[in-house]
Amino acid sequence: MGMDIYAQPGTKVIFDNPKNGYAYDQADCRKHLTVGQIYTVERTDVHSSYTEVWLQEVPGVSFNSVMFSDESEPEPARQKEGL
Repeated sequence: MGMDIYAQPGTKVIFDNPKNGYAYDQADCRKHLTVGQIYTVERTDVHSSYTEVWLQEVPGVSFNSVMFSDESEPEPARQKEGL
Protein backbone atom coordinates (compact mmCIF):
# COMPACT_ATOMS: atom_id res chain seq x y z
CA MET A 1 0.00 0.00 0.00
CA GLY A 2 1.18 3.55 -0.56
CA MET A 3 1.31 6.63 1.56
CA ASP A 4 -1.65 8.86 2.43
CA ILE A 5 -1.54 11.58 -0.25
CA TYR A 6 -3.16 13.96 2.23
CA ALA A 7 -0.44 13.36 4.85
CA GLN A 8 -0.03 16.23 7.28
CA PRO A 9 3.31 17.97 7.86
CA GLY A 10 5.39 15.90 10.26
CA THR A 11 3.98 12.57 9.07
CA LYS A 12 6.64 9.87 8.75
CA VAL A 13 6.93 7.92 5.48
CA ILE A 14 9.29 5.20 4.29
CA PHE A 15 11.00 5.24 0.91
CA ASP A 16 10.29 1.60 0.10
CA ASN A 17 9.06 1.52 -3.49
CA PRO A 18 12.12 2.49 -5.58
CA LYS A 19 10.77 0.75 -8.70
CA ASN A 20 7.51 2.71 -8.76
CA GLY A 21 6.99 5.87 -10.77
CA TYR A 22 8.63 6.92 -13.99
CA ALA A 23 12.35 6.71 -14.80
CA TYR A 24 12.88 10.36 -13.82
CA ASP A 25 11.11 9.73 -10.46
CA GLN A 26 13.42 6.79 -9.83
CA ALA A 27 16.51 8.82 -10.80
CA ASP A 28 15.60 11.64 -8.39
CA CYS A 29 15.10 9.14 -5.59
CA ARG A 30 18.42 7.40 -6.27
CA LYS A 31 20.13 10.78 -6.11
CA HIS A 32 18.57 11.95 -2.83
CA LEU A 33 17.07 9.04 -0.85
CA THR A 34 17.99 5.71 0.74
CA VAL A 35 15.70 2.69 0.40
CA GLY A 36 14.14 1.76 3.72
CA GLN A 37 14.90 5.15 5.29
CA ILE A 38 12.17 7.04 7.13
CA TYR A 39 11.51 10.63 6.04
CA THR A 40 9.31 13.46 7.33
CA VAL A 41 6.61 14.98 5.12
CA GLU A 42 6.89 18.75 4.74
CA ARG A 43 3.84 18.96 2.48
CA THR A 44 2.01 17.20 -0.36
CA ASP A 45 0.66 18.72 -3.55
CA VAL A 46 -2.18 16.60 -4.91
CA HIS A 47 -2.69 16.85 -8.68
CA SER A 48 -5.20 15.07 -10.92
CA SER A 49 -2.92 12.14 -11.81
CA TYR A 50 -0.07 12.21 -9.28
CA THR A 51 0.96 13.66 -5.93
CA GLU A 52 4.19 15.46 -5.14
CA VAL A 53 5.74 14.88 -1.72
CA TRP A 54 8.12 17.41 -0.22
CA LEU A 55 10.37 16.07 2.55
CA GLN A 56 11.92 18.03 5.41
CA GLU A 57 15.18 16.12 4.98
CA VAL A 58 15.53 17.09 1.28
CA PRO A 59 14.70 20.80 0.94
CA GLY A 60 13.61 22.08 -2.45
CA VAL A 61 13.08 18.68 -4.10
CA SER A 62 9.73 16.96 -4.63
CA PHE A 63 9.14 13.25 -5.11
CA ASN A 64 6.29 11.12 -6.47
CA SER A 65 4.11 9.75 -3.66
CA VAL A 66 4.07 6.27 -5.23
CA MET A 67 7.64 5.83 -4.00
CA PHE A 68 6.58 5.86 -0.31
CA SER A 69 4.51 4.03 2.30
CA ASP A 70 3.20 5.34 5.59
CA GLU A 71 5.67 4.62 8.40
CA SER A 72 2.86 3.23 10.54
CA GLU A 73 1.99 0.57 7.93
CA PRO A 74 2.54 -2.94 9.34
CA GLU A 75 5.74 -4.72 8.25
CA PRO A 76 3.97 -7.70 6.54
CA ALA A 77 2.11 -5.33 4.21
CA ARG A 78 5.41 -3.72 3.13
CA GLN A 79 7.01 -7.14 2.57
CA LYS A 80 4.24 -8.09 0.13
CA GLU A 81 5.28 -5.07 -1.96
CA GLY A 82 8.87 -6.23 -2.27
CA LEU A 83 10.76 -4.62 0.59
